[in-house]
Amino acid sequence: MRYWEACEAQVTADEAIEEYRIHEVAATVRGDDKALVDEATGEVIAHADEEGEYYGADILGYLGY
Repeated sequence: MRYWEACEAQVTADEAIEEYRIHEVAATVRGDDKALVDEATGEVIAHADEEGEYYGADILGYLGY
C-alpha cells in the first residue's frame, strides 16, 4: 500500500494495534469511548469513527510518518 493510500484508509483496532506492535508501541482500545491509546503514556492516538474504525493518517502520524 502506498503512503497516501494508507493515510486515507480506515483501519480496525486490531489492524492498528498490530501495526504499533511491529513498531514496538503497545496500544489498546479504551473501553468507554473506543479511543486508541498508547499504553505506556496514556496518550490518545486516535478516536474511532461511527463504525468503530480509525483514520489511517492518525495511525501513521503517531508513528512519525
